[in-house]
This record gives sequence, C-alpha cells and structure tokens, in this order.
Amino acid sequence: MSTTPLSLERLKADTLPALFQDPEAVAQYGSTEETGIAMRELSEVMEAGSVQSLADSIQTIVGGLGDADPQKIAQKPSFLDRLLGRELEREVRYRVARHSLDTLIAHAETHAVGARHTVKTIDRLLAKHSEDAARIRVLLQAGREYLAENPQAGIYTNPEAEFDRPRERFARKLANLATLLTSHELSVMQMKLARAQAVDILDRFSETVSILVPVWRQHTLALITTKNMSPAMIAAATQAHQALMRSLTNSLDSIEK
Repeated sequence: MSTTPLSLERLKADTLPALFQDPEAVAQYGSTEETGIAMRELSEVMEAGSVQSLADSIQTIVGGLGDADPQKIAQKPSFLDRLLGRELEREVRYRVARHSLDTLIAHAETHAVGARHTVKTIDRLLAKHSEDAARIRVLLQAGREYLAENPQAGIYTNPEAEFDRPRERFARKLANLATLLTSHELSVMQMKLARAQAVDILDRFSETVSILVPVWRQHTLALITTKNMSPAMIAAATQAHQALMRSLTNSLDSIEK
C-alpha cells in the first residue's frame, strides 16, 4: 500500500471490493516494507547509545574535577603533609585535573555529535510514525466498516472455496493492524522520551562548556599562578568550581530518571 493519504470512501468503494474478488490480496492489505525499515532504524539508533555515552563522559569529567577542587589547593599544609610530600601531590593532581579537562571535554563532544544525530533521526522517525499511524487508522476504519456494511463479503457458498475463508483472514488482518497501531503509539511515546532526554543533556552540556568552563578555567589559572591566594580569590574559585560540578551533575539527572 502507498504511504500517500488514503481516502476512506475510496477504500470502501474500490479497494476492498476488489480485494475480496482476489482473496490472495488480503495479505497485502495495509502492508508496507517502509514500516519495518523505520522500526529497524529506530532500534539501531537507540542501541548505538550515543546519549548514554555522552552521559558516561560527563560522569568521567565530574570524577576528574574532584581533584581540581580549589579547597584542596588552598588548604594550609601541615608539617606531616610537607614531610610526606602531600602538598606537592595535591598541587600536581590539581594541575593534571585542570589540563585534562580539555581532553575529557573533546572526548565528550564526539558523543555529543552522535547524540545530536540521534535527535535528528528521532525527529524524522516521529514524523514517519505519525504518517503511518494515521494511515493505519484509516485502513482499520475502512476495513471494519466494510465488514459491518457487507456481512456476506468474503463468505463463499461454492464448496471449492470452502476452506479459503477470506473474511476470516481479513478480520485477522485487521486485528494485526490494530496491534501494529498500538506498537506505533508505544514507539512514539518512547521516542519522545528519548528525544527529551537527549535534548536536555545536550543543552546542559553545551551551556556548561560554553559558559561555566571558561569561568572555571579563569579562576583556577589565577590560583596556580598566584603565590598569595586571598580568601576572596579562593571563594570565587570555589564558587565557579561548585557551579561547574553542579551543572554537569544536573545534566545527568534526566538520564537517570
């Protein structure tokens, strides 16, 4: 069947009477290879897991930023810290965490590209599913009305056609179409949820990288290039760090719900 808009009247006046004249055509009513292709494409894009990979990358960034907490670099070292080299270790870990952020963000960006592709694919499949669902509804309505208005359609008195039973086969075909419609409606809900999650994490990630990371980087640079850190400088760096961590952590909330 074509995916072009169907006419209920034409189906009942032309298509269905012709179908019962050729019982072998019953199996073709409402069938389309495109529906199966769309379902496979949806399965492939969801199994690719780009959105979850982006979430995992963000989680890695959050873990790495733990070593870049300004409070760690600003705290006064004890005698034991100096003796055991803990002060130097904290500074090294702080510098490594700061410099590794760019690498972690670049890695996350590759998954963000995949997540954006997922959103585009879902948008296209949502439109396709909406068209298919509308088409199936018309096919179902036409088929049900035709059977109700033509109680003898598909019932043969010829003994040679006794076991063909096209009416029963057609009723079964309508039941299968109803099941397909239910599947479409479920798929649409799943796609909308997946799309909302992807868009949310992409928005938060983009805002974090473009706004909060530069602010965080500016404050952390000040800490490692200044010998005498003032309380105000430490407070500002801590605030920027906490804002960055909070934003990244919040971006994972929609995936975990």
